[in-house]
Amino acid sequence: MRKFAGNMTFSDINKAGTWTKMFIKYIKSAEHYDMKATRRGFFKIMKKEYSSGNNSTFFSAIIQSDIIKLNSKWNGRYTEAWYTRGVNWDSYINGTFNKKSA
Repeated sequence: MRKFAGNMTFSDINKAGTWTKMFIKYIKSAEHYDMKATRRGFFKIMKKEYSSGNNSTFFSAIIQSDIIKLNSKWNGRYTEAWYTRGVNWDSYINGTFNKKSA
């Protein structure tokens, strides 16, 4: 099993932790409402205080796994960052993530 930042692993969505399940649900919701899924927005729905370093290991790991993709674009004032489905999204959701070479 491949390990990611902070020694985190992603194998079975049914055994995933609360943050992973909620973040995936947040990404789906943002897509449904045609919104950009941001870290600040995720912390808001989780009713947690946001600061730039909060849970950086979790976000690094889920991005490294390619379940989630980090997108960024300069908007004229600052670099806007948001999350979308990564290339391994479907295999993780369908339970075949570890059967592929991630």
